[in-house]
Amino acid sequence: MATMTILCSLKNINVAFGQKVIFNNASFQIEHGDKIGLIGLNGMGKSTLFKILCERLTPDTSTPPFVFDKATGKQAASQEYTVFLVPQKFELPPKELGLNKVSDYYLFYYPEIKHNLKLLEDLDAKLALNHEDYALIEKRHDISEKLDHLDYYGISDKYHSYLKSFDLENLEADVNDLSGGEQRKVLLALGLTSQANLILWDEPTNHLDFETINLFEDEITKSNSSHIIISHDRYLLSKVTSKIFHISRAQILSYRGTYADYMEHVASEENARKQMLSKLKNSLTRELAWMRQGIKARGTRSKKRVENYHDLASKVSTLKSDAKKSMEILINKSGRKTKKLCEFIGVNFSYDKKVLFRDLNFSLYKDDKIGVLGTNGVGKSTLMKIISMQLGPTLGKIKYADDLKICYFSQLRDELPLNKSPFELLGDGEEFIHFKNGRSIHVATYFQNYLFNQGELHRPLSSFSGGELNRLQLALNLKNEADVWIFDEPTNDLDIESIEILEDKLSSFDGTVIIISHDRTFLENVTNKIWHIENQEIEFFEVGYSQVAPYLEACKIEKDFLERNEKDSPKEVIVEVKKLDQQEKMRLEKLPTVIEEQEKSISEIEEILARFDYSSMDAEKSEIVGKLTSRKEALEEGLLSLYEELEGLESRA
Repeated sequence: MATMTILCSLKNINVAFGQKVIFNNASFQIEHGDKIGLIGLNGMGKSTLFKILCERLTPDTSTPPFVFDKATGKQAASQEYTVFLVPQKFELPPKELGLNKVSDYYLFYYPEIKHNLKLLEDLDAKLALNHEDYALIEKRHDISEKLDHLDYYGISDKYHSYLKSFDLENLEADVNDLSGGEQRKVLLALGLTSQANLILWDEPTNHLDFETINLFEDEITKSNSSHIIISHDRYLLSKVTSKIFHISRAQILSYRGTYADYMEHVASEENARKQMLSKLKNSLTRELAWMRQGIKARGTRSKKRVENYHDLASKVSTLKSDAKKSMEILINKSGRKTKKLCEFIGVNFSYDKKVLFRDLNFSLYKDDKIGVLGTNGVGKSTLMKIISMQLGPTLGKIKYADDLKICYFSQLRDELPLNKSPFELLGDGEEFIHFKNGRSIHVATYFQNYLFNQGELHRPLSSFSGGELNRLQLALNLKNEADVWIFDEPTNDLDIESIEILEDKLSSFDGTVIIISHDRTFLENVTNKIWHIENQEIEFFEVGYSQVAPYLEACKIEKDFLERNEKDSPKEVIVEVKKLDQQEKMRLEKLPTVIEEQEKSISEIEEILARFDYSSMDAEKSEIVGKLTSRKEALEEGLLSLYEELEGLESRA
């Protein structure tokens, strides 16, 4: 295995904002080719670390001093420390720059290329009037060489190629008019186009569908550059990372391995810490009893034993703070006993003459944990608004149980009043939060349950980070009582610790939960039913995400094949000709490739079927296997037709 070389090394990192210490003598290094997952609670320094790596923030003066050693390009440019940050928030360029087209947006991040293109454009205008001006011709040649040196053509081609691979066909569209998912795809194309040796990604897969996420994962895996990824998508981190940086207690802990490996390591350390804590507690109990004895009973107690007692108490306190905190999310329920909560009868819904749903017939029951899947734009959020009574059906009827309480947690989070403090926000000015079932909890305790320090209770919200505000939004919303909770992309912008606690509480919630999410791990851990929206209809599965995933994968394989086959098929068929015409010759050339792709699709379904555990089949699994088998048979039947077509064309050729 080749020895990895160091891209950069940072030592003695100290950063504090007022009384809040972000880094205290932290150190780490990045090697060429590292794929790093950056994790840690929101507000603990992930964005600050990115700013340091981009040299937009210089750490505080310290002794010993901050050191930032960067690889130089003396031996090869590919070894030099260069960095590119792909931001979480899509930045709209000023109108005067004229970069609002999707095709031109990348130049917003390459101002030097844009400047030289403008010079080239001006020169071409002058040369059009006087094409024999040799001074202008020479100047144009110099600018062209400059653009070559900046690799303008390579960057441009690569950027536009990635846009098309992410299904952004309309390159003339205005970036202001793009959806959140489309803007995210533009940012992915930017990051994957960059030739920097270190690419920083801030939540790259928010608002994206599974197909785009899979493409992104493949590109990161193949990349020779180093990448650091801030993401709440644990599946992504487990698939692409080779190293983990965990920001904890003002330090940057480095672990070589995937995110899944790191979680096993953390679990092992947690068990060891709990065992040590138990031993220390027993020792502390004995020492405390000894300390509480009267002076005479203790006699001439040793000074060393007293010191040991205080040292032991300090160790227990430290271990408690090191132990993984648990966020007690109190999801309140109304105590409803009714089983059927609502029923859709022949429901249609249209928006601006566009039909989103037709003839929906289904019921929602108590204790359902439903994951809602479908590509962007199929109407997932619209369906949630219909269920929550924010929109009414165009046709049909919806019956609701009496006094049904539905809480809708929108993807577009409400703006929090930044002039208030958490105490004012959560407690409405009172010391205790009161629930309708008679239970009360102190505001400070409720605040701490969401992984905040009690000392921050009276800070203005304007001083909290974006991630901390998301956690406060969660705390505020989950104060409400409901029979049905609807979450639209709940894990966006939450840190992994918060997501794990949220999924645990949603799984145990004695009520109904409906979740739109592209977080595969979250869906797998929470859901017991899946709704898949496609072609104005909903396909209902009485099983969780992990059991439905093979079927959805097979659907995608079939869809991809049909699209490829349709694209390759001749537009018209000419019969009863003695010789092959040009179109048939082209078809004959393409058929072996089409057949190979069809055979590959069948093999992929066979691999999926091979992964099933047939020893524990139930009705639901049998249904999925049946659908997979049917699709495989349809593909095999189509393959026979392709063989016959090939034989016919070859015989005539």
